[in-house]
Amino acid sequence: MTRKKAFEYLATKYDQISELVYTIEDKYFKKKGQFHQDITQDLYLKIYEELEKVENNTSSINKFLDRFYNGKTFNLYKVIRNMYVDLLRRETKYKTLKQIHLEKLLEDPVEVEMPKAKSINQKVDDYVETFYWFDRKVFNLYRYEYSYHTTEMSKKTKLSQSTIYRTVKRCKVKINDQLKQEYYGEK
Repeated sequence: MTRKKAFEYLATKYDQISELVYTIEDKYFKKKGQFHQDITQDLYLKIYEELEKVENNTSSINKFLDRFYNGKTFNLYKVIRNMYVDLLRRETKYKTLKQIHLEKLLEDPVEVEMPKAKSINQKVDDYVETFYWFDRKVFNLYRYEYSYHTTEMSKKTKLSQSTIYRTVKRCKVKINDQLKQEYYGEK
């Protein structure tokens, strides 16, 4: 059997594999079919990539197919489960629009597309003025003079990159909390 015939064979089993993915999604991840088509298609891409790596001889291809299908059932549970776990991890990394706007404001106030960006920028500047002198100086250097380049800033100021990173991160958290409190009533 050639690679092409092996993939054609797996393509004929698409509905069965899709049903298996849906069952796993519904039973174990309680997603009610939200992602089963995406996972099925990604699974076929993975299978195709793996199939490309297999030597083009009948015994290698048959061994490859036996890993996935034994004639009655598919041996794909672990692969599908891992794909769902990865998907769920990525899903939790998505940010709300509020978070994106606040982060953009802290990174580059010129590109913010929020109403009253200038007044927000002014509030950030005013709030930064209340920081401890070292934090204020490092944050302002980072933000205005070195355009967010910690490596260059570290070389010129003789401060370690980790000190700059920690200080800037601490400042961003303070500003973020303050803006959330002012604009969204969150703490």
